[in-house]
Amino acid sequence: MSDVPEVRVSCYGALASRARTRSLTVRARTLGEAAAAVGLELNLHVVAAVNGERISRDPEVPLAAGDSVAFLSADAGG
Repeated sequence: MSDVPEVRVSCYGALASRARTRSLTVRARTLGEAAAAVGLELNLHVVAAVNGERISRDPEVPLAAGDSVAFLSADAGG
């Protein structure tokens, strides 16, 4: 398990309620694993920002130790 990086995950808005957390550290190799660790699924309604830069809903995006992942609702706006 030591080869699986530790990443910081934050959830915002309604996703914080769905994930039952606002922020925690998880072990995940990909965005999909990080989402699953907090009970979310990347889809049309959920996107992730990696290190405040890259926005994606691709579950195969690789993560590295120390990365920060923010899950956001893609439904914002009007």
